[in-house]
Amino acid sequence: MKIYRKISVLAMAALVLAAGFTSCSEDQLDTNQYNKSGVNILAFGPMPITRGATMRLTGTQLNNVKEVLFPEGNQKLTPSTTYISGEFTLQSSEEMTVTIPDQCVPGKLRLVTNDGQTIESASNITFAEEIKASSITPNPIHPGEVVSIKGDYVWNIGQVVFFDHVTVDAEDFLLNTRSEIQVIVPAEAKTGDVAYNDGSDGAENISIGTLTIDEIKATGVSNPNPEFGEEITITGENLDLVTSIDFPAVADVPFQVANDGKSVRVTVPDNTVSGSVTLNSASGITTSVDIAVPLASVSSTEPVKDVKVGQTITIKGDKLDRIIHLILPAIDGAFTDFTQTATQITFVVPEGMGDGKVTLVQHENYSVESDKISMYSEAPETTIWAGNFEIGEWNAGMQDLAWGGYDWSTAQVGQVLTVYLTPNMSAGWSQIRIGNGSWAALPGTADVNPLTAEDTKFSVTLTQAMIDELVNAGGLVICGAYFTITKITLSILEEVIWSGNFALGSWAAGMDELSWGRYDWSQVSAGKTLKLYYEVDPSVGYINIRFGNGSWAALPSTQGWGSDGNASPDPSETSIKTVLTADDMDQLLNAGGLVICGAGIICKKVVLQ
Repeated sequence: MKIYRKISVLAMAALVLAAGFTSCSEDQLDTNQYNKSGVNILAFGPMPITRGATMRLTGTQLNNVKEVLFPEGNQKLTPSTTYISGEFTLQSSEEMTVTIPDQCVPGKLRLVTNDGQTIESASNITFAEEIKASSITPNPIHPGEVVSIKGDYVWNIGQVVFFDHVTVDAEDFLLNTRSEIQVIVPAEAKTGDVAYNDGSDGAENISIGTLTIDEIKATGVSNPNPEFGEEITITGENLDLVTSIDFPAVADVPFQVANDGKSVRVTVPDNTVSGSVTLNSASGITTSVDIAVPLASVSSTEPVKDVKVGQTITIKGDKLDRIIHLILPAIDGAFTDFTQTATQITFVVPEGMGDGKVTLVQHENYSVESDKISMYSEAPETTIWAGNFEIGEWNAGMQDLAWGGYDWSTAQVGQVLTVYLTPNMSAGWSQIRIGNGSWAALPGTADVNPLTAEDTKFSVTLTQAMIDELVNAGGLVICGAYFTITKITLSILEEVIWSGNFALGSWAAGMDELSWGRYDWSQVSAGKTLKLYYEVDPSVGYINIRFGNGSWAALPSTQGWGSDGNASPDPSETSIKTVLTADDMDQLLNAGGLVICGAGIICKKVVLQ
């Protein structure tokens, strides 16, 4: 037990001097404590004190005080604090003496000014009689109910401290007499040690005993597999203590509690996912039940290799009729041009779709992915390494293109570096890093990139920062875990100068949109590669291709393609090219530009490399 002994008035007044100050102002910079505006409490004491004793109080403009109030002990349950007035004698404007009322209890001292303002002390009034707490009942108890602490001089208790620092001050007690105090158990309280102190600054907490406090507990749910928007009932104990309910991905969902506290009703949000529904209480204790809502899943994707624009992709799975939109690789925004059933989604591949997985969005908090799709690419590339280099668990780096193995100063911004590979998933995982000569990841690339069993290549588009790193930091090292490198390529940059859909028929028409002033050939130099991408037109039955001038005469560099410069490529081919010579440029500049003529093909794109 803590035992208080009387000491001199001046010594005790010094102890509560700092605690008695009110809020700070610019006057606080003055070293003279009494140089303050208005009524202020500077110090009071001695503390602790006995009822009926005289207390000295110092301050400023105390001549403007009309009443001194003390917290009053309550003889009956009451939800509000009451005050009792203490007799005082004004000694000067800076000092008064006050008689402590018999029914006073620990709490703040208050001065009421002549103009009706109330000045409150920072520290509590405390009392000298020794507190003897003998019991705490009932036990167990429910938050919000009243707990009684009995003993002698318990009205000197300034604060009841529940487990984990949950406190109730004396001025908030419902009953406060010499032999008993009654306190509402806070909603934040939980099972554990209950203690008290006298309310003084830095007071020691003295244990009364362990108090068992009811806690929320969920024991069941009416439907563990509910539909979105369905009302479910969660059963349990003490559910009247629930302050909020959180569904997976959706916090603070409205609910209704039954009068007996044994159940709550709540509606399943439309944007939740499967998982635990968590019930929270003010004490921080939580309880939960698990639910599984109907969520879409993917089982297969076809086709996934060499997919072309215009092809139909079919994604199969379960509950796919719940998908609201797709997100396609390299396509901005939501894609909604698809058909769906519960087991299947189909869509036609649009222009611009890139490699990657299709994201199927059910709602804002849930989506699933298709298998990885690799688009067919006509973009040319040049092989800078080929072989068979096996990498184990970060045990080796492929360094043939490092430390002088390749001239990276010839690389260009925008070129795509592609590593062709075969993952080895025997360990259950595979990773790759595109690094410099010291194995550090190139700027803008991830340190570790996971691979799947379906991956056949890994690509990065070169930036100037990457090229600078390759030139100045030892070239290219490819490292990682569990895959075999078979080829490394660099794309050949292309400038598209025409694209469309032009059928030559059987020499019926020439594609002349790059002739007679429709394209400025003066910006092209000799040495550039002129390339045509096309599709075979099976309705014609044979193939001829001529790169001609404005009069359809073959360009000089193509004379060797065949009679009159007419090429007859194999039907499996889809492109043809020539390197422009000075003589070619003379024709393009001075003889009407370029006309592509022939038979049996549909022109799709003309590029310069």
